[in-house]
Amino acid sequence: MKYNIEKRDAETATATREFESLSAEVVQRLEIEILKGQRRPGDRLDERQLAEQYGVSRTPVREALQRLAASGLVVSRGRQGLQVAQLSLADLLDAFSVVAELEGLASAQAARRMQPAQRKQLELAHEDCVRASESGDAEFFYEANIKFHETIAEASHNRILQEELRRLTLKISPYRRTITYQPGRTVSSIPEHREVMEAIFSGDAERARATMRKHVTLLGEGLPDLLHFLRMAGDQSDWVG
Repeated sequence: MKYNIEKRDAETATATREFESLSAEVVQRLEIEILKGQRRPGDRLDERQLAEQYGVSRTPVREALQRLAASGLVVSRGRQGLQVAQLSLADLLDAFSVVAELEGLASAQAARRMQPAQRKQLELAHEDCVRASESGDAEFFYEANIKFHETIAEASHNRILQEELRRLTLKISPYRRTITYQPGRTVSSIPEHREVMEAIFSGDAERARATMRKHVTLLGEGLPDLLHFLRMAGDQSDWVG
């Protein structure tokens, strides 16, 4: 009898781990799709369609959507169901200012904690950004730019900071992507990246913080520019609630 109970408990624990793993995988896939612009603010998230797309049952999908709703990345719109969250213009500007501060902190800590392998990764990401900018490949630049910023966050070796930064980065990524595609933006980012790297590599934490904060924030560009970027995106103009 004791053996049967232990066996049943072990099977239950295994099933729970498998379910949690599937749920986490769905969360990760949705986050990546949002980050890469494959799912945009306001897009509906249908439980059944997602289960079919990912080849899983609806239960882990439901759990994944609940997790994303708890983080604010997904919202309920009543009869319209669950959607990728939209930010008001005020919240968008606030989010960018907070991300700028967090990325500044990550850069300062990376200046003190970066490991040789991470330095190499950052250099490679920067080189990819340069090639993408020179070839006019905005899509490649966007992905390389994500890697550039993620590498710095990882080099901070601050897990709490990384989690908060990723959560907010996912929220602003569609808008950040829109701005990346504007003429001249990739070109202007290259010297900014180089300045951030030089500060980190030299171990100058305060300079790294200041240069990254300046690089990320949109407040200096002014509200009219941001509105212009969003309107120029055509059907993306309704991304701001």
